[in-house]
Amino acid sequence: MRTPSALGPLTVLSMSLAAIWNPAYAQADASGASPPAVKKAEQGIETVVVTAQKRSQNVKDVPVAITVVNAAQLEKAGVKEIGDLAKTAAALEFGDQSSTSGPGGSASIRGIGTAVMTISAESSVGVVVDGVPQGATASGLMLDLARVEVLRGPQGTLFGKNASAGVLNMATQAPIIGDRGGNVSLEYKGKYGAAVRATANAPLNDISALRVSAIAERTEGVLHNVHTGKDSVTDNAGMRLRYLLKPNSDLAVNLIAEASNTRSEHAVFFAPAIANAVNTAGNHRPAAEFAACGVTVSRTNNQVCSDGLELTRAKVRGLSGQVDWSLANGNTLTSITAYRTRKVGPNNVTIDMSEGYDKVRNLNPYQDAKQFSQELRIASPAKQQFEYVFGLFYADSKNDKQTVTTILPNPVLPSPPVPRSIATTTTEHADVSTKALFGQTTFRLSDATSLIAGLRYTSDSVESDYHESSLVSFASFAAPATIKTARGNASETNFSGKLGLQHVISRDANVYATLSRGYKGPQIDNDSPVSAATVAGNYAGKLVKPEIPTSVEVGTKLSFLERRLDLDLAAFHTKIKDFQEQNCTLTAVGALSCIPLNVPEVTSKGIEADIRARPLPQLQMGMSLAVILDTAYPAGFIFDSSNVGGQRLLYSPKNKATFSADYSWDLPGDYELRLGGDMVYKSRVRYCNSTDINCSFRGHTIPSLRLSLRSPDDKWSLNLYGRNLNDTRVPNAIIYPLPGKGAGSGFAYGLGENSFRRVGVSFDYRF
Repeated sequence: MRTPSALGPLTVLSMSLAAIWNPAYAQADASGASPPAVKKAEQGIETVVVTAQKRSQNVKDVPVAITVVNAAQLEKAGVKEIGDLAKTAAALEFGDQSSTSGPGGSASIRGIGTAVMTISAESSVGVVVDGVPQGATASGLMLDLARVEVLRGPQGTLFGKNASAGVLNMATQAPIIGDRGGNVSLEYKGKYGAAVRATANAPLNDISALRVSAIAERTEGVLHNVHTGKDSVTDNAGMRLRYLLKPNSDLAVNLIAEASNTRSEHAVFFAPAIANAVNTAGNHRPAAEFAACGVTVSRTNNQVCSDGLELTRAKVRGLSGQVDWSLANGNTLTSITAYRTRKVGPNNVTIDMSEGYDKVRNLNPYQDAKQFSQELRIASPAKQQFEYVFGLFYADSKNDKQTVTTILPNPVLPSPPVPRSIATTTTEHADVSTKALFGQTTFRLSDATSLIAGLRYTSDSVESDYHESSLVSFASFAAPATIKTARGNASETNFSGKLGLQHVISRDANVYATLSRGYKGPQIDNDSPVSAATVAGNYAGKLVKPEIPTSVEVGTKLSFLERRLDLDLAAFHTKIKDFQEQNCTLTAVGALSCIPLNVPEVTSKGIEADIRARPLPQLQMGMSLAVILDTAYPAGFIFDSSNVGGQRLLYSPKNKATFSADYSWDLPGDYELRLGGDMVYKSRVRYCNSTDINCSFRGHTIPSLRLSLRSPDDKWSLNLYGRNLNDTRVPNAIIYPLPGKGAGSGFAYGLGENSFRRVGVSFDYRF
């Protein structure tokens, strides 16, 4: 056996702690503090273990509407970034996920989400990875995941204030003590690029292990710049290190470090999809101007014509440590400490998408987010008459951003009165801190019936300031800079919670009903006072009130035919008071101004179903359905001078269904051939706030197929796939009017890799 000195500092740490914590070197649980996500049944459906209630439970026992996607399903569905998860859960949708999107996030669940750009905003859908809320520091890379739990409806009692619509609770693969191995995956995406993914698991000794996972991926050809003749290129690279120490059966220490970089160049903005002949003012002919630089505008267009520097960058770094200690009384004490950063920029974006005049150039020198979080909780043993989870949570985040927007008007017109350039520099800072005390209990009234009660107390503090300097330059002189500043702060306290009943009918059936009240913290609007001000000066920021959802949910979880068929059903009614939204309009000089606001009341209601079936040992099937009603703006509500009352919220389809199936054949020589496919149907979705039909995208169906050949010893597999086989050009977002072209000019689509038909092949090797 190797000496400790040969194994390095991690082994020395392992041996030292083991000596302190009773050297009963029982073989460690394979996943330490993160229990295995999947236990295979011989002929039936896999039993899935989740942590949706801050403890390990069978998903069938959790009284929450939840869709679980395990590692194998993520691989089959081709989930490579967070937006791809929309293919796996009917109630989940995503908007634009670009590196310049605001900290409010872009996910929505049951038609409720946040698309707000202020740096003090938070998401309605929390993203939690290995127990750490990501906030504004989410990387978007899906690397070496064990499972993703999509928790639907307000989850604020256990997950906090940025979970008013739901939570994406993700768990990465934990190190396995005693197992040495790994895998390498090579993927060729045809004209859209290539990727390499690798994972290695190394036992350091009998009580610890290290897991390393990495990715390098290039995506090409989403957009094409006809000015330079170059396709867009996005490079993603990331690495995660996980260290597990389990000196005895009562203690587990998980340390995680991760880093990811993203870089996009050549074409990084939207592509014009609809260009009118003349804009409203009559000073632009958008269709002709795009044609003059070689862009053929259509709803399937991916061309831009940019003579500016096209480049965006983002870097994410994260450190976290989790300690799980089983106490003598059977309780488990858990501490999770984390520090994360996300740095964006310097970024350069040509917003007008064409040559000509009224050019709009956007420089983002920096957009930095830093977050520290600490959670401490204690959980009782499972299967007791009285079960509980109590905890404390603290988080502090600091967000900084600078933007330089330069508008270049028509150089042919006389100067003055027409400027040669208008440059506006904005510098923003926000400090958001939260403290919370939470608890949830389950009391068994009888062997079959349980009462669920939870409460969370939250204290928030938000400070935000904004500095704007505008410089107007003419042909022979520049006017004095106009400087405006705004500052605001707010402190809020809130009680949110949950009350419910669960009744077990049999080992294969249970029903539940819950009443949940959520909370999303306030934000500061500094844009409105500055935009409204006609002179330089200091102005008070405006409070955007907290978002308060109240939700009633009734559900049942059923199993049939000896666990060959699972059916989960849920009906819900959620009313959101002071829903946080933003109104984006075009300023007089052609720049986009987005002002946050509260919508007095929004309602989301509907029914959902998750179906998993294994009618034959070699056939597995799954379906997720969601019918989401209402989610409409109240009557008379005005956006950009338009009455949008009765219109559905953004990213909120009325109907959505996902379906997947896999069938395997045993071939001679013990080879396995597997044929699979998935399909996503979605009704019409609105992507921008206008009553114009062009602000939405039609109902559509996206089919995909895959074929896999596995070796007898499961050492390698060869996989062929085709995704978005009908090449439906679904946008990630829509903006209007065309920037730089004026009101009434048209619409532009934000596109992603999923917006195109892709045929590719991958080879996986395990060692």
